[in-house]
Amino acid sequence: MKNPTNAEIEGLLINILSDGFNRSLSELRSVGVIDQKKLNEKYKGVGSEYYDRVTAQIELTARWAAPAIRGLFLDES
Repeated sequence: MKNPTNAEIEGLLINILSDGFNRSLSELRSVGVIDQKKLNEKYKGVGSEYYDRVTAQIELTARWAAPAIRGLFLDES
């Protein structure tokens, strides 16, 4: 990707961060750290309280990081 826009970088970061979150959540479930029953009460996918909170933080992180990553592409030009 040559000279990507911030929006393109944000999209990639959101996918990467979401994958990392989901893998981490699965790992914590596998060792019994997360109370799955309690989590299921408010984490049911799009529109649920916990899902919306996590999504907002992932998107915020992607928006914050995109300009710095874009700068790496500009420095190489």
